[in-house]
Amino acid sequence: MSSQKFTDYLLKKYANDFKIATEHEFLKQSGEGSIDSKILKEWLKQDYLFAYEGGIKYTAALLSKVSLSPSSSHIRPFPSNELVPILGWSATNLLRETDWFLSVAKEHDLDVFGVGRDENKYGLLGEYNQITRGYIDYLQVIGALASIEEGLLVLWASEKIYNSAWLYAKKHSHLNQSSNQTQKALIKFVNNWTTPEFTEFVAKCENALNQFDIQPGSDIAEKCEKAFKNILWYEQRFWPSVESQ
Repeated sequence: MSSQKFTDYLLKKYANDFKIATEHEFLKQSGEGSIDSKILKEWLKQDYLFAYEGGIKYTAALLSKVSLSPSSSHIRPFPSNELVPILGWSATNLLRETDWFLSVAKEHDLDVFGVGRDENKYGLLGEYNQITRGYIDYLQVIGALASIEEGLLVLWASEKIYNSAWLYAKKHSHLNQSSNQTQKALIKFVNNWTTPEFTEFVAKCENALNQFDIQPGSDIAEKCEKAFKNILWYEQRFWPSVESQ
């Protein structure tokens, strides 16, 4: 039995890809407050669509996989004792987050779903870009067909990357002069996505995943590792392309 945690194994093996996913130029400019407002608005729309449609449904799908029946020794045995509070918090937070998200965007003239939108200007995917649509569809496949271990891996990986990415952005926030509406909104977004509460949630997901004691080389480890690589692929491409400053 390996003494190394499975999450540590993945983060070490794919350290370069993790860095690409969490230290993007878009994040740097968002932290600085120098990102173009049009680029930010489009990303905010995609992030909202992903969180509201993809995240909430995915959380529900994972919860449906958890047995709530008591065992002979515990009323709430693992994994229900760990996952029900985690998934319950996740669903509640996603709803709060998306409501707050729209409110802040509108307050600072970044209303991503303004009145009078012309739906005819969008392509076959509607307002979703290809990466957002593909990412949501991938979550739906995992939620429907994968094991609880793979499902939790995907939740942890996506939240770990998101939290780490905005912590990276926050390193540059001292350069944000808060001189316009976009910069003021970015200060709120960056602070919200780097709270100790969110970081603690990510740690709880990681701890629960490691309690499954997944051993590298096992069948379930290979499936989880493949899922981790898929999440890295989507996360690297979820950030919009911007020129270096």
